[in-house]
Amino acid sequence: MIPGRRTSVAPPATLYDCTCGIGTQALPLAAKGFRVNGSDLSAAAVERARAEARERGVDVRLDVADVRALPSRRFDAVLACHNSLPHLLTDADLAAAVRSVRGCLDPGGLFLASIRDYDAILRDGTSGVMPVVHGTGARRRIVGQAREWAPDRRTVEINVFILRPKGDGWTTAVRSTTYRTLRRDELTTVLTAGGFDEVRWLMPAESGYYQPVVLARAE
Repeated sequence: MIPGRRTSVAPPATLYDCTCGIGTQALPLAAKGFRVNGSDLSAAAVERARAEARERGVDVRLDVADVRALPSRRFDAVLACHNSLPHLLTDADLAAAVRSVRGCLDPGGLFLASIRDYDAILRDGTSGVMPVVHGTGARRRIVGQAREWAPDRRTVEINVFILRPKGDGWTTAVRSTTYRTLRRDELTTVLTAGGFDEVRWLMPAESGYYQPVVLARAE
């Protein structure tokens, strides 16, 4: 690390959760004293996050915005967690998002993102995840996952199926999303080209978080 340059942030630093969804990171961070802005492409998710913030009495600004074209405001750190970046399926979209994030940071500002371990997923080449039972009684649900790979394996459609008890049988729901199988070296290259340096990956065994985490500093 370069002497004198920031390696972490603490309250009351300004944070921007640029893929905030329903506020899973934004709200707890705001409750801890960070000054938090959040945005997401999904208006429904942002409205849910606003409702959750009101219910909890959390002061946080939440807007609808595309990560590829974020508002021109500056923050101490920007977040994009829960496998958000692999929704960007093309090189052009991913590069645009990284440039947009860089525009929200002064030199030395920090970017943190988490993604699934696609290096391992590609290596294993599995077709899904075995079903697991969650909860008990009427609140039971069985959750599993089936994967459909593109021929070039650069994308994968993940189908999550959920079974819940109903009367003498079960109801079934399926949610499907296509992700880019974004390897760590790919994202490192895009971050470096987009104006970041000191890119560092933290694996779950080191960070305690369930997905690989990347930290990068704005040049």
